[in-house]
Amino acid sequence: MGTEERITRFIETKLLDDVVLEVDPLASGMLDSLSTETLISWIEDSWKISFSDEDLVASKFSSVAALAALVDAKRGGASQ
Repeated sequence: MGTEERITRFIETKLLDDVVLEVDPLASGMLDSLSTETLISWIEDSWKISFSDEDLVASKFSSVAALAALVDAKRGGASQ
């Protein structure tokens, strides 16, 4: 399972109560600030990365694909 799929699955199962989404939850603004903070913490723990203040901008959280690209870049290009 790739980065984008893992992030989407976490959002669907842990943040939105097992709702299978037809739209991108980040692009559609479905997550509140607490859910976003939970997502950030989960990503940092799961992939053993840290986000800097420069990483925590709206454009990098505009979609699951954008967030997955940030995670993969932080991991050196890996996509798992």
